[in-house]
Amino acid sequence: MIATAKPPLLRRLSPRDLLVLDTLAGAVLCVLALLHGFGPHEAVVSLPTVVIVALALVLGAAVALRRVYPWLALWAVALASAVVAQESQNFPLPVPAAMALTLYTLADGAPRRVSVRGLGVLVGCTALGVVAVQHGLLGPHLPDPAVFHHAMRMEVLGLLLLTLPLSAVWMIGVAVSANRAYTAGLQAQAEQRARERVVEERLRIARELHDIVAHNLSLITMQASVAGFVADTRPEEAVRALTLIERTGRDALHEMRRLLGMLRDGDGNAQDPELVPAPCLADLDQLAARTAESGLRVELRISGERRELPAPLELAVYRIAQEALTNVIKHADAVRVRAVLAYGKDFVGIEVVDDGRGTPEAASSPGHGLVGMRERVAVYGGELDAGPLPEGGFRVSARIPLEAGS
Repeated sequence: MIATAKPPLLRRLSPRDLLVLDTLAGAVLCVLALLHGFGPHEAVVSLPTVVIVALALVLGAAVALRRVYPWLALWAVALASAVVAQESQNFPLPVPAAMALTLYTLADGAPRRVSVRGLGVLVGCTALGVVAVQHGLLGPHLPDPAVFHHAMRMEVLGLLLLTLPLSAVWMIGVAVSANRAYTAGLQAQAEQRARERVVEERLRIARELHDIVAHNLSLITMQASVAGFVADTRPEEAVRALTLIERTGRDALHEMRRLLGMLRDGDGNAQDPELVPAPCLADLDQLAARTAESGLRVELRISGERRELPAPLELAVYRIAQEALTNVIKHADAVRVRAVLAYGKDFVGIEVVDDGRGTPEAASSPGHGLVGMRERVAVYGGELDAGPLPEGGFRVSARIPLEAGS
């Protein structure tokens, strides 16, 4: 079982659950604002009871609806806080709490350029409230000079003390938003890479299936034709051809089981008796022998010092040789074919040359065979040359650098 990371608690809550939590928080702030408004404190500006209740309700409603209407909630808090904060010399707790919650919501959900305006709205409205109170716009009387100067100092200090934490809240909201966007980007990249791996795996499986089916069915078709042709005159040859058909079909089934087993298990289960190892370059002798059973004269040569290569690279070279020999059986109408496996200092190569028709149409209409060979070579940054020869016949030559294979 694959373990998946669980999101934070709030991310697992539904929008309705979040709205309920915000409503509870708004109700708590509303009650605290009412307790402060009607509690014993020295008021700079006396506000009517109706105004105190209305402002407390505005603060609570703004917090409750901050996720639904973030900008409206922030403006409501900014305008209400400018009045409530100046009503008392002691900065009431519900005011900065409501400011922080609405500003955080805006900074978390809106672009940075937009959310910074919310910070300016809160600080600006509070500053305008300070100026308005000190000029007596919100009250019937101006305080005496000593109280005025003291209140002015307290308001300026309170404004500074308010701006710093609000700036910190805004930065936290922006950081959380950026982290969420970054995480979403990583997840999107991971999903894209997973989709690309699926496509690559499908292409690899398609190439494997094509190579297995095309090669073995070509041999089976050839032997079936021979059996049908000599069934009356030479029954022993027909029996021999049918035996080869049985063996070729059994080999194809083994390879199909191996491939399907890899799909089931992901990495192939080596202990499964139904699975066989993937073909390698040591199996080229058997491939040449099976190809010769179709009536071709097959010659296999090895150039250079044979050495062990990475399994995927050996499989790619084997499949290229297999596809080239299959094309000879199906299209070339050849009598002789020569395969040369070359081990160089820094490369491995395979060359298949036949003496068939070698017409240009064979190269211009390659079908899936040559396309698959080019894809296999391209995976390792190698080169593939395929085309008719001037003296007749067709040549396929692949060269893969060992550095890419390792």
